[in-house]
Amino acid sequence: MAEAGGRTASHSGEDESSRVPAVDRAITVLYEIADHGPASLADLTRRLALPKSSLLGICQSLVEERLLAQDLGGRYVLGLGLAELAAAQLQHPPGLSRLGMSVPNGTNPFYAVEIEGVRRAAAELGAEVTAVDAGQDVDEQARQLGRFVRDRVDAIVLDAVHSTAIAAAVAEAEAAGVPVIAVNVGAEGASATVTTDNVQAGQMIGRYLATVLDGKGEVAIVDGQPVTAVADRIVGFMAALRDFPGLRVVARHRGDHSPQSGERIARRLLDRHPGLSAIFAINDPMAMGVVTALVDLGVSIPVVSVDGAAIAVSSIGTDGPWWATAAQDPAGLGGLAVRFAARLRSGDPPHSRRRMLPTRLITRENIADYEPWG
Repeated sequence: MAEAGGRTASHSGEDESSRVPAVDRAITVLYEIADHGPASLADLTRRLALPKSSLLGICQSLVEERLLAQDLGGRYVLGLGLAELAAAQLQHPPGLSRLGMSVPNGTNPFYAVEIEGVRRAAAELGAEVTAVDAGQDVDEQARQLGRFVRDRVDAIVLDAVHSTAIAAAVAEAEAAGVPVIAVNVGAEGASATVTTDNVQAGQMIGRYLATVLDGKGEVAIVDGQPVTAVADRIVGFMAALRDFPGLRVVARHRGDHSPQSGERIARRLLDRHPGLSAIFAINDPMAMGVVTALVDLGVSIPVVSVDGAAIAVSSIGTDGPWWATAAQDPAGLGGLAVRFAARLRSGDPPHSRRRMLPTRLITRENIADYEPWG
């Protein structure tokens, strides 16, 4: 088939660089007939805009392989060989061989550990992983998903920059038969979702802070990007504080999840709210920036966060302002996402397509019993 396709292409006067491999053309022919029904050689030539002589050679080869047949009118129809291949595939479902993964920021330790979790789980299945960094740019992340689809990966593990703005790219991948597994944060339209129980994390850290403050004072929140994980943490935190009417949230500013934004926001908060009693940062990197600002300004108020990274543990273990963090398991999230991908790929989807991992409160009292990540 390859020789026939190659010879006819050269006789048609096509430029060498513009040739389409015969195998790709054969696949195109099969999809065309599968989508639109029986077709004559003239029909295929018109619809696919390919040389008639090349299409004839490809169709003849597909007939020989029983992937195509001809009806009484001479039109090409799908052959029995395709049905046999489909039956064999049901008995031996496809495995997971190539995974694409996109994260918001590869320099953040959380995402680095999450990627390692994906790589380890994929290696156990004999699969390769291509991981890319979106640079906190949802448009770039959408382009990355498009490239994964064109590269024909088996599945995509997505830690979204924006839970809803990525929806169109997710829909395109799903429509192309590439399941998207959202990890860490939700992504609209994904086949499955694996996250931390972020409402629990927010409630846990909120109740702890309320206890530290004896149920009264002014609290500020260093918020994050518009993703479900952040929103859920805020929901849980606010729910916990409702049980303590003496506590008020007096300010809430959005950062970009980096230490630099945490420090910048903390300085602004302390300037505008000199009577502030505590600060809740939605992740450890921003909490680190908050702590930097507090130490520099000589202010000693409690800081709490969510993540459970090594940077938090090293600070909580001192007498500094960082009091607690609600720990996540990024490697566990990544590994579970791969197992979801494998089941979706094999045609055996999990009963529940949403899984939440529990979190754990890490304080000065129990820090010795906790093994941090990162």
